[in-house]
Amino acid sequence: MALLLVLGGAAVLAVPYRHSLSTARAYEAAPATRGVPAVVRKLEDYSNGHGGTYWVEVAGPASVSGRIVLGDSGPVLSRLRKGDRIGVVVWHGRRTDITFDGRVQQTVEAPTLNPGLYLGVGLSMPAGGMLALYIAVWLRRRTHEQARGRAADGFPLTGKMIAGACAVTVVSGIAASDAHESDPLAFVGIWLTVALISLAVWAARHRIRNRRSG
Repeated sequence: MALLLVLGGAAVLAVPYRHSLSTARAYEAAPATRGVPAVVRKLEDYSNGHGGTYWVEVAGPASVSGRIVLGDSGPVLSRLRKGDRIGVVVWHGRRTDITFDGRVQQTVEAPTLNPGLYLGVGLSMPAGGMLALYIAVWLRRRTHEQARGRAADGFPLTGKMIAGACAVTVVSGIAASDAHESDPLAFVGIWLTVALISLAVWAARHRIRNRRSG
């Protein structure tokens, strides 16, 4: 299983990630445009704190008309009203951006949504393979110690750190995707930020437990 996860992660990084990254870079290198004119007919800008629904329905040429889904309120959707005239940027058949009053907001069709997600998956799978191998060795050792009548220790800190790194990588991929960050260096920055916050939270909880037990 561990080997399959490692090979799967390598496959994700070699094919989908590389393709999505080259597509995103081509999109980002395209010259800016005001987009195809369209008129707002309906819109939804709702957030409940844990998620939300964000879309705008426009009327215009066939290439842009219909419902356009967005990831958040952003700089454009939050300012729109019914009847507003906006621009819809079309790139290789995708409605990638909406523009209004000099502001631009990417849609979920923008190719910058994918690289961070693929990178997170591709990196977390080998880490998951390492974790699976570590757990298998630990369980075997624990069973052996129990058979000898020895008290088994809890799950070691090393295993917890590997599991934490897996979780941080997945969260970082989701965060990079939500932010439309296609640059690998941006992913590294997000990963370090999430890791430091997670370590700080873990350290604080550990101190609280020690005080209560002391």
